[in-house]
Amino acid sequence: MPAALPPATALGRRLRAARLAKELTQAQLGELLFGEEDPNVAAPRVSRWERGLHKPDLETIERLAKLLDLPAAYFVASSEVLAEAILIISQLSPRKQKEALGLLKELSSTKRRMDIAR
Repeated sequence: MPAALPPATALGRRLRAARLAKELTQAQLGELLFGEEDPNVAAPRVSRWERGLHKPDLETIERLAKLLDLPAAYFVASSEVLAEAILIISQLSPRKQKEALGLLKELSSTKRRMDIAR
């Protein structure tokens, strides 16, 4: 059997990594997502998402996120840094999330002040 192709999109890479972290096959994830749908349909659908051939709609991304215990925003983040920040912040308590947001706001305002000073 030939080696699997690497995922072609950030969403595909993140989905594959999250699925593997939960030790799920594509068929198992498809079954959890779509119920008792034919595994010959569900697994290829997950595979197409992971390879970047198709993109799940927002409702499906939200269902995937819930099944994989991750925030939906992680899958659609525009950069790896932003995706990692979303993961880290999502794992904090609500109090710590507010602290982290405050620190980010402080960093942002410091940068703006530095840009204005130039």
